[in-house]
Amino acid sequence: MLLRMRWFVVGALSSFGVLAYLANQLRRARERMTPRGIANTSLKGVAKVFDTAAEAVRPDAERR
Repeated sequence: MLLRMRWFVVGALSSFGVLAYLANQLRRARERMTPRGIANTSLKGVAKVFDTAAEAVRPDAERR
């Protein structure tokens, strides 16, 4: 009987911890979903594409 109660308590606490973690992650994602946040993410993606293209066209003598 005590073993079942212990497993119930462990399960309840872990469920509470997971729900708190997910709520925090959702709150952070909602904060990032502003027009400015989306624009910044898009601009970073474009900059990464330009960096990759610059690496691809760089002459071999300059690569290190």
